[in-house]
Amino acid sequence: MNNQGSLLKNYIFNVNKLITRCSSFPIGLTLLLLIFISSCSSIPNHANIVDDKEIENQSDLVIFLDEIINSEENISIEVFGRKAFSPRFKQTSILTHSFYLINLCDGRYYTLSFSGTSFSFYSDGYWFLNKENDISSYKLFIEGNNIWDVTNLYSEYEIDAYQTLENIIYIIKTGANYYYLDHYKKKQNYLNCNTAVAETIVINQ
Repeated sequence: MNNQGSLLKNYIFNVNKLITRCSSFPIGLTLLLLIFISSCSSIPNHANIVDDKEIENQSDLVIFLDEIINSEENISIEVFGRKAFSPRFKQTSILTHSFYLINLCDGRYYTLSFSGTSFSFYSDGYWFLNKENDISSYKLFIEGNNIWDVTNLYSEYEIDAYQTLENIIYIIKTGANYYYLDHYKKKQNYLNCNTAVAETIVINQ
């Protein structure tokens, strides 16, 4: 037998020996390992695995949020605030924007925020999944570069993720409009990015 054939024979022998040893492990221990591996708690939540999916179409977004709600995954929600516009414009630092962060069990996350369809005081309102500035500002924040002045809001509270998402779906279906000064003078059926969070968030008592 040539050298290559001898190596293959030794490899097969070692594999068979390993299988024989493994088969002698108690079945209970094997099952325990399987449960541990498949458990959500065994998966490190790095909170930095962004799913780049972007959804602007409101019907598609409702379907996506419904899928998250009806999945068997444990999810959590956080709220973050940041500068409303690019950090390059220092004079706008007093203007703030709020967005949700949806954390999935496997470490993926999505941002979700309410905006106007045009740059004006009044416009149609819509929810946007993974808006570019939300994603980029949060990624920089967790990397230690907080040029967007990102702040974790409601951090002292436990947020009911499922009921909050249900409320967002309701807002989408009822067609709330965008009014930039909504936080100064409340108008019926109007929201902005900040008041949309206040209207939809559910805090566990």
